[in-house]
Amino acid sequence: MMAALLVVVALPAGVAGFWYGSGEGGDEGDGEDAPGGSLGPSCLRQRTFPAASSDIYITGLIDVHGGVRCGQVDLAGVQLMEAARWTALKMGRLAFIPGVSLGVSIYDTCGGPEAVMRAAATAVLEGRYLEPPVCRAAPHVGVVHTHPHHDQLSSFLQDVGAPSVSVDAEDIMPQLEALVLLLQRLNWTSVAVAAPTIQELQKFGHLAAGLDICVGAEAILPHTNSDEKVYGAVLEALGVAGTGGVVLIGPQDRLHAALDAARRNRTNFHWVLAPTGTIQESVFQDLNSVASGLLVLKRTSQTVPEFGEHFLTVASSGSKLYQHFTPEDYVEEPAVYQMVKAMYAMGVGVRRAVLRACGGSGWCSNASATFTNIPNTDDGGDGPDVIEKLSIKAQRPHYQVLRLAPTGHDDYTTLAFTKVGHFSAGSLELENSLLEGPDRPPRYLCFYCRCLNVRFAFLADLRWRTEAWVTICATMAIIGFLLAVAISIFIGIRSCRGQAPEGSQGFSLLMLASCIFLYAAILPYSFEASTLTCRLRAFSTGLAYALVFAIMLSRSLMLATADSEGLVGHVSGLIQTALFFFMVSVQTGLGVQQWVIGTPSSIHTLPSGGVLYTCSGNRLQFIISQSYIMFLLALQLVISPFIIRSRRNYHEGLLFFIATVLMAGVWVAWATLYMILPPEWGEACICLGLAATPTCVLLTIFVPKTYLMVRAAAKESVCATPIRQIARPQPSQDLVRSSSLSLYDSIGHLPEMMHASPHAYGPDPTVHPPPSRKESPYEAYSHYQPSPHKITQF
Repeated sequence: MMAALLVVVALPAGVAGFWYGSGEGGDEGDGEDAPGGSLGPSCLRQRTFPAASSDIYITGLIDVHGGVRCGQVDLAGVQLMEAARWTALKMGRLAFIPGVSLGVSIYDTCGGPEAVMRAAATAVLEGRYLEPPVCRAAPHVGVVHTHPHHDQLSSFLQDVGAPSVSVDAEDIMPQLEALVLLLQRLNWTSVAVAAPTIQELQKFGHLAAGLDICVGAEAILPHTNSDEKVYGAVLEALGVAGTGGVVLIGPQDRLHAALDAARRNRTNFHWVLAPTGTIQESVFQDLNSVASGLLVLKRTSQTVPEFGEHFLTVASSGSKLYQHFTPEDYVEEPAVYQMVKAMYAMGVGVRRAVLRACGGSGWCSNASATFTNIPNTDDGGDGPDVIEKLSIKAQRPHYQVLRLAPTGHDDYTTLAFTKVGHFSAGSLELENSLLEGPDRPPRYLCFYCRCLNVRFAFLADLRWRTEAWVTICATMAIIGFLLAVAISIFIGIRSCRGQAPEGSQGFSLLMLASCIFLYAAILPYSFEASTLTCRLRAFSTGLAYALVFAIMLSRSLMLATADSEGLVGHVSGLIQTALFFFMVSVQTGLGVQQWVIGTPSSIHTLPSGGVLYTCSGNRLQFIISQSYIMFLLALQLVISPFIIRSRRNYHEGLLFFIATVLMAGVWVAWATLYMILPPEWGEACICLGLAATPTCVLLTIFVPKTYLMVRAAAKESVCATPIRQIARPQPSQDLVRSSSLSLYDSIGHLPEMMHASPHAYGPDPTVHPPPSRKESPYEAYSHYQPSPHKITQF
């Protein structure tokens, strides 16, 4: 069943040109057809580079070719292929695997993700991985591949039982460090940059930010087999920066494709190239109009010197893979060392299987059952000794700064490299001819430029979004923030002056602070997605909602118990604070767990040559992560009807009920829209909820409460004003206090008027009492003096 599934692999349109039927093509792999004429598309076979006869084989999945229809040799892939073979040859010379010779069969994966899966399926079938080990004459025991980020390759190899190890991405940080120093010396403080991966763009942005270099635009360099229009879109994306200085990072074929597109589009850029591998003069000869005067940062050091000698020997053997290669062109690919490590890890696994299952006397069928996983060679053991025997020397890379300048006569002009500087041990030395004179590169300074990176490295990914809904939500947040601050100042001043008689306003100020935090939770959605913003979105959203709902719920519980029948209920401030702290702590713990374990990662796509950031994650999963917040809101919705009649703290019960109903409607609205609208509107729906929820709180609770506080203060000032005699003396009559006392923090904190003259609260013997009326149940407390015992209430 599995074999049938593997055979049925659809051949993508336009890919037939780089499959051919030479399964025995040897090292050349020149794409010739099989004897007897050309093969039709249905007869084409996978391009392979089989190994010499060996006891066991390692399968390699590597991009050996590139370019349009995979018609160009990828020098980086060729080096990785030879690095795998050299490592196997070196281990054989050292007899590292007792009694076993190790070979490497390479399958070319040029053509994109579908071509990678086709090559993997062909390798599994031809390597007979699906058959029992005893049925294989010369078994293939494992796979080494250069596609660590392929979505399906690793799981496919695991399903068919093929042990695999991926070649880690090369470390280009030393080259980027030299690159930003070069830009600083050239006074290029405003640049546009293009690179093959988003990780390389981010690393460059971080380093450039530390030297005050502004990255005005960035783009992804696509594969060279992409359409010419794609590279044209890349140039358009780079032109948004408004600067003439462009930095290109990547392999030689992609750099050439970008420059060729610039020639066709007649752009007026000046270039600095940072090739991650070999760079040759010959590829620039047809690009005089755009390549003349460009600078190249070329690597000159080697991590594995013995491999360099081996590669130069192979390149001079006349193979068609190295037709235009010269020893002066050789630059060791940064990924060569990673390939050597991957092959060595495979060799260590084979060696252990042979020693355990075969007694060290050669390969046996039992060894296949023992060799099921690849050991980690970085954990000590027998790794360091073999690394030393392989002549791997860890040294800091050295780089040369080259200028591509025209040479020759007027009738025949060629471009040639001239050394103008070098970088070593963190120091950059440049010749005066590069910094002075008529041929010096122009300066590109940053004046009022818009930068995608900032000064601090950890904030380099914060880039403001320009969508209309972001502007609307940000405007609502700013207005709400100013309103909340104004109300906080008003309540704080009245509380400090003792003009807020209806109890302490501490929790009111805390609720205003939580509304401000809710508005601030919109900020992570206002910036483009990155690792930092993706983490902050999920964490800040839940915590901001928890703060508001926890405060309202703890206050509602107090009001519901305080107005119960019988003795007035007492909920101390300590208990209320403890409830609030517990409810917020639960959400904080859930948020931290999601931050550490289940945080959405930052991914990217390529729209029109530019870079687009998005956060991965399922929409239903996000709603489920807010289930605790929904529980708090539902509990508040259940309790709020029981506090409508409460008149304490400026009718807080009624105001809470109205706000709760409105917030429940807001939550139902944004959550429904979030689930039914297309994914690109999901973040807008979340921001709608974040902006509408605190707005409901401010408009339904604090605006009426502010009005009631002002009105109560006005009434008190009128009552405290003495009545002047107008015409004739009349019997004085004190105003009879009619009040419905509110619930205070402490009985000892009653208003100052409680200590006034007893005539203000009792009948004057010189006047007739007013007509009898029904006394309020709360008015009875006004006939008693304050108790010396402090009982905390709300």
